[in-house]
Amino acid sequence: MTHSIRTIRLVLAGAVVALAAAGCGASSSPSPSVAVPSPSASAAVPSPAGSTAPSGAPSSAPSAEPSATPSSSVAPSVAACDALPQTGLLPSDRFTDIRISTGEDADRVTFVFGNPSLPGPAGPPQGTLELARPPYTYAGSGAPIAMAGQHVVQVLFRGMSLANDVGQPTYSAEGEFKPALAALRHAVLFDESEGVIGWYVGYDGSGCLSLVRSGNDVTLVIPRR
Repeated sequence: MTHSIRTIRLVLAGAVVALAAAGCGASSSPSPSVAVPSPSASAAVPSPAGSTAPSGAPSSAPSAEPSATPSSSVAPSVAACDALPQTGLLPSDRFTDIRISTGEDADRVTFVFGNPSLPGPAGPPQGTLELARPPYTYAGSGAPIAMAGQHVVQVLFRGMSLANDVGQPTYSAEGEFKPALAALRHAVLFDESEGVIGWYVGYDGSGCLSLVRSGNDVTLVIPRR
């Protein structure tokens, strides 16, 4: 009788232990109602500007690469300019005067031409506007010229007659001007020999320069920009 009671107690104790073990196994499993965001889902949300992404999180934005587009250091007005040099026919082979003036939008250097020489030039006289490169010097002596202005161009007249029919110089006025204008700063006659007349013109700004012919005048237009 005593043996039977002990056997029943052992069976009951074993059942209690089995139930306790079953209860512990159920509590260790994650609850299916809790959603855990995956790392890829959290990385898809862009970080606010200036914030630092958590370490280890993959970045969704591509790394910054150097731009292949060149810097627009250059001004739009310059990019739209006609390429230099600019060349055109002159009214005649006799340069006789120069006039400097200004307007609301541009400063101007006007080169005045007289009647053609007799019996006429050997070929059609031409004018050229081109960039001038230092050192700036007088063609005959090689003496240096200190040009004023941020930029310097040269205006060349070729095929010119430097004297009239009685041997007098076709141009006998001043060879240097320093006007106090917004764009035009300096004009120097640097060459007057062998059928060539050359002027250096110094100016400020980034406007597009051009030579404009009207009647017996050829005008260098310097926009005030």
